[in-house]
Amino acid sequence: MKLNKNKKRWLIVAGIVVVVVIALIVILKLGKTGAPSGGGGGEQIEIVPLSQEQVSILSQNVLSSEFIGDLPSRGIVGLQFYSFEEGERIWHSGFLIGRDGFLSSGSPDLVLIMHAKYISELNQKDLCEVVQSAKANGDMWVESEKSDAKLLLKYAGMMKHRDCFGF
Repeated sequence: MKLNKNKKRWLIVAGIVVVVVIALIVILKLGKTGAPSGGGGGEQIEIVPLSQEQVSILSQNVLSSEFIGDLPSRGIVGLQFYSFEEGERIWHSGFLIGRDGFLSSGSPDLVLIMHAKYISELNQKDLCEVVQSAKANGDMWVESEKSDAKLLLKYAGMMKHRDCFGF
């Protein structure tokens, strides 16, 4: 009888180990294919630069927006654009924005991601209208690795813009 108990324990432990190993393999395999890698297979994501005209429009309109002056002194916001070609998402160059304008380096607290088709609308509309339109159409979202509480504390001075940006 004692031998049977040991065999049962061994079978249970072996079964658990097999299930855990299979689960790890599945998780690792799904993690690799589910990650945004620009097509899978470990390919590197190519970032396509914005046109000079698009950069000019952004420089004129984003930097003149009143929300820039309300950024905290050490606040950095990323602005990233994308488009679609033949059903594939194409990432375009982005910008880091601080209180003093565009930054050449830094780590953003949050990133506004918007379809590049809205850049041309900045010639006719203000930044807030363009963001609201993009958000309403599902063409804009915000990503951050910081908690909502940390962002709220750091960006409290921008609460008057929350309807505009939807934070």
